This record gives sequence, C-alpha cells and structure tokens, in this order.
Amino acid sequence: MKTLYLIGIDAAPLWLIKKFSTEKGMEGFMKLIKNGNLVEMESTLPPMTGAAWPTIYTGLPPGKHGVPDFFAMQKDYVPELVYYDSSREPPFWAKLAEKGYSSLVITPATDITLPDYPGVDMITGFPLKAKSNTPLLQSLMKKHSFYGEPDVEKEMKSGSMSEKEGGLHFLKSTAARAEIAKEAMQSKEYNLVYVCFTETDRLQHFVLNKSNMAEYLLPIYQEIGKYTNYVMEKATTEGGSVMIVSDHGAQPIKKKFLINNWMISEGFAFLKGGVAPAGSGDNNSYATGGLREKLIKTRMRKVYDSLPHGAKSLVSRSVGMMLPSSKGGKFTRIHLFDFDMEKTLAFAAISNINVSTIWINDSRFVNGHVGSKEKAALIKEIKSRMLRLKDPSGKQLILNIYDGRKYYGNTRKFIPPDILAEIRPGYMMDIFYYSGETMFMDPEPPKRGDHTRYGIFGTYPEAPLTKSGKFKITEVYRAVLSHYGK
Repeated sequence: MKTLYLIGIDAAPLWLIKKFSTEKGMEGFMKLIKNGNLVEMESTLPPMTGAAWPTIYTGLPPGKHGVPDFFAMQKDYVPELVYYDSSREPPFWAKLAEKGYSSLVITPATDITLPDYPGVDMITGFPLKAKSNTPLLQSLMKKHSFYGEPDVEKEMKSGSMSEKEGGLHFLKSTAARAEIAKEAMQSKEYNLVYVCFTETDRLQHFVLNKSNMAEYLLPIYQEIGKYTNYVMEKATTEGGSVMIVSDHGAQPIKKKFLINNWMISEGFAFLKGGVAPAGSGDNNSYATGGLREKLIKTRMRKVYDSLPHGAKSLVSRSVGMMLPSSKGGKFTRIHLFDFDMEKTLAFAAISNINVSTIWINDSRFVNGHVGSKEKAALIKEIKSRMLRLKDPSGKQLILNIYDGRKYYGNTRKFIPPDILAEIRPGYMMDIFYYSGETMFMDPEPPKRGDHTRYGIFGTYPEAPLTKSGKFKITEVYRAVLSHYGK
C-alpha cells in the first residue's frame, strides 16, 4: 500500500492560501491548486478546534464524539474543560493499526493521549505539552528542541512579547516539526504520515486584521509549504497520495458584537445588582475587574482547572460574591457567575467566535425556571429579534440561526445549546463584555483574527471524494480510509 501523506493546518482558509500561493516557498500549495484539488470544507458548529479535529479523526459529529468545544456546559453554569478521548472514539490511525498498517502521527491537535496499540509512532498534540512513544521520536524531539507548540499567548496578550517575537517562536516550532517528520520518514517506512500544524491559528488571532499580516504569517505558511512540496515529490516518486485539511477557516475581525450585552438589553438575561455597566471611556478601554480577572485569568486558572467540578462551582460563586463589580473604561468584563440565574431566561456562553451558543435556562440547570411550554416560544422570539439586528452600516448582522438540539442530535454526552447563531463576515460574537453605551466593540489584540465555518480540504493527485458536491468535515475520515480500500 502506497503511503498517504496527510497535512493538518489549523485555521487555514482558502482565501489566505491563494493569497500567499505565488510567493517563494509556497510551491507545494501552488501544485495543489494547479494540479490537484483544493476546496472549501464546511466545519462543525461552532467551528472550534476542540470540536472540529475529533470530527476529522472519527467522522463523527460533536454530539456523538462528545466534544462540543474546549468546554462543555454543566448544570451549575460552570463550563467544564473537555478533551477528545481517543480510547473511546478511535481515530483513523487506530483503525488502520487494527488492519496492520503503520502510521507516523505528529502533534494531532486535541489528541493528548499516547496510543496503547501497536503500529503508531506518535508525538501528542496541542493543547498539552508534547509526549512521544518511541525512542526515535524522543531523540528527534531532543535534537530539534521540540516540546510542542510554544505557549506564548499570555506574553503576547500582555504586550511583554511582540507579535513579531511570538511569530518567530511559532516559526521555529513549525520548522522543527517538519524536520522531525522528514527524519522519521528517512528512518522508517509508514503507510500513513500525518503531521498537524497549529501555529497558524494561534498567530492569526493576533495579526489577521493588520495591513502587514503577511509579514507575520507568510514565513509560517512558507515553512508548511516547503514540507508540503517535500511530501508531494515523495508521493510522486512512490505513487502515493497527499491530503491537506484544516479544521476551520479564519478571517480578519473589524468589530465584536456583544451578544450577552444584547441579551441583557432585550430582557432575556439579568445581571446581579452589584454588576453595572462601566463608566465612560474610549472604545479601547476595557474594565476587567482587577483582582477578579487576575484570579480567573492568570496562574490561578491552572489551579482552578485542576479542581473537581464541585469545587469549581464553589470558587466561581465565591469570587462572584466577593468581587462583583468592575469600574472604569467603557466595557465591563462579565462571567456567568455575574448573572442572576433566578431571573435569566437565556444566556450565551463558551463559544466566543463567529458562532454563538445560547442556552435556555430550563430544567437542565440548577436555577432553571423556563418551563417546557414556554421554551419553544422563547426560542422563536430570540431568533426573531436576532434576525432583525443590523450592523453599524445597516446590513443584516445575524445571517444564520440553527437549532442546537437538532444539530447535536439530542446528545446526552453534554448539555447542548438551544440556539447556534452565526454572524456576518468581519464580525465575531463576544460573550464577555458589557457596556451601557454600545453593542459593538473593537477587537482586542488576541481577537484581531478569528474563526469561520469554512476550512480547506485538498488532495494530490486524486480528486476529493464527496457525496454532496460540497466537502464536509465528517467526510475526511472516510476519504482517508478509502485510500486503503476501507
């Protein structure tokens, strides 16, 4: 069986690949566009890394593999960190191992568990520190000083590290991963070689709406392009194949729409008495609640994430009671523990991108009080009002609204949102900020770029296999296995 070379690029949009494709070092992408096939691929709802990559690996939608995002909503309103469990829902490389095929899998995004089945040489992926299961890969990681994607966003957010410096860290890890893959292939033959790059997404969040964004992003895409060209030449010599996939797309953000701010203004949600809109200030002045945000956002967050769920709930309520308000600036940063859930009918949480996830406060929650007869009418009213929203230029703001229970197939793996609302291009839905003056806000540095529903899927030299004419993220699994006649 000839080798399949699969390349994963987190948040790679077709428009950006085409924009960069004629640049030096992008020959691999140019071959894909001219001689292979490169199309847009519809991602999950919401189009998030945590949900999308497990769907690629298993062919299952989020309601079946159990990962709706990086977090899942709990009955006490405390989102719980969730991970893809590859032992419960095996990825395609596990299926291949069962049939005796060998795989080299390097940093598959969201798969953080080393396999306990033979035939798979692996370095685990984002978001945890990389681990490997073979002496060869361990030695190559040491040789190239590679320990996973660099964790530099905190410094970039604070301004202690520039986007240029951060980009150099991401470029270094991208190049190291490509070299590790090449050297591993030179040492051993594999039926599948899958290498996933996530640095693209992490840097795009900071620079995608900058006029000189190519200065930061192009070097990373060129490094991936060189690796793409390498495996294309290898596949051509061997008679093998190349596939390329991204979990979702990306876009520059010009404005954020404050969805919970809108929910409050429309009477669907209520804040506790101690939380009030921030005072006057310019559009880029963000009130963060000082100590409260430090407890939530800095080192205490790691301690918080390690606590049992019941303890998290207690900490959230306690922090909310001790430090209920913020002052100064134009925007107050709010959290779910700031909501008066005994009055709140609906709230947006978790998804903080171009698709918002909205829950009706019903019997699934500890303070749920919306009855089953009221729920359908409430959902209809929220949808109706959202579809009437306009952006500052007068254009329709919310383009699509989906039924969450239907999309997630009435799953019991997590509490699914009731409404999934998609905003128009150039905007994102923000769940955290509240203002008494405006529903819109300029994006802060980590949100200059954000996700879209359409990533990419490409094949070389074969045409993509689709049932519908439009490639969907659930079809990647079948496309990979079909290479092996499965």
